Amino acid sequence: MIIRETQKKPAFLFGLTLFFLLSLGLLQRNHILLHRSDVDIGANTESAAGERTTAFSGSKQTELPEASLKALRNETLGFEKVFVINLPKRTDKLDAIRLSASVTGFNFDVIDGQNGTEMSPKALPGAFKESRGRDAMIGCWRSHMQAAHNIVNNRLSSALIFEDDADWDISFRSQLVNFARGSQWLLNTPSGNTPRSPYGDNWDLLWLGHCALAPIKDDPRRVLLENDPSTTPFNHRFNLGEIPDMTHYDNTTRIVYATDGGTCLYAYALSYRGAQKILFHLSMSYYNRPVDFGIHDMCNDHSRGFRCIGIFPQIVDSHRGAGSSLKDSDISKGDEVDRKKGFSYNIVRSTRLNVEHLIDGEDAKIESQWPGEVPELEGPVKVSFRERFPD
Repeated sequence: MIIRETQKKPAFLFGLTLFFLLSLGLLQRNHILLHRSDVDIGANTESAAGERTTAFSGSKQTELPEASLKALRNETLGFEKVFVINLPKRTDKLDAIRLSASVTGFNFDVIDGQNGTEMSPKALPGAFKESRGRDAMIGCWRSHMQAAHNIVNNRLSSALIFEDDADWDISFRSQLVNFARGSQWLLNTPSGNTPRSPYGDNWDLLWLGHCALAPIKDDPRRVLLENDPSTTPFNHRFNLGEIPDMTHYDNTTRIVYATDGGTCLYAYALSYRGAQKILFHLSMSYYNRPVDFGIHDMCNDHSRGFRCIGIFPQIVDSHRGAGSSLKDSDISKGDEVDRKKGFSYNIVRSTRLNVEHLIDGEDAKIESQWPGEVPELEGPVKVSFRERFPD
């Protein structure tokens, strides 16, 4: 495993990420073939709009019934609910992510972001040290606890949780189908069986959007998603911690793997059991650190039996909109930058940057963030199940 930073950010952003980035933003469906909200899960050919579907190859294969993936077509992306964490005063961020979700074909409920300054010290699970950003850290922690609380309170089998500055590729639904194939295999779904969740059974957390995600050191299994045109080019990948060693793979390959934990919570899913464990360890028990550190530790401490599956490069990341950079955060002002155009980290064909074209059905106008740097690929995404990689 290696720690890679191929693209530098100002030093102050690193600190903001560790303490504040998680709390940014607290911090219908259009029939458009291009982003495949009506993806044909069982197909093995290229769609008319240019999205790659799936072919299977590699040293290890599994026979997963296509029926096990059909729930991915629904308006909650195969989970029982989708939540977005949003500070009530940031209606701009809520509007933006609602519009992005609408053109991707899913819906969500809102979890009101919490203001750390309004929390009673008696409600905290530990003594959060006085520091710059302490209140933001507390508010962010409680907002994510509120999402876990909602899952347990409503006895939801699972929920996908976004922060409100999240962005994803226009092929997000297709990406989730291939991620689900990988997670089912990693969770040892018996051949021919249909699990209760399209992502497999007995997982606690699925980490889809992050800024670093380490593999489990003693688990060499990898699911390779090769020939994927939505994969972030090497020189545009930005991460803030330990990531898999990708030197064995080409520029168009993602991997799905069991993870020891990561940093940043742009998008992740919790099962009912996973939400119960989060509430116990990070709210009932002693805890006084940023919430992503705690969830990292949940994945890393195998004695807790907390099973985490992730993907790299990430398929959800954060967006920075056009206009004043002061809109990015409700916590720290920093130096103001006036952006003429927004951008998203690690996303090739940003939904937010292409939302107008998606609304109008103008497939030919869809733009990559890095024109000319993403190869034109032919044929489907190839899914390979490897007991050990490299062989």
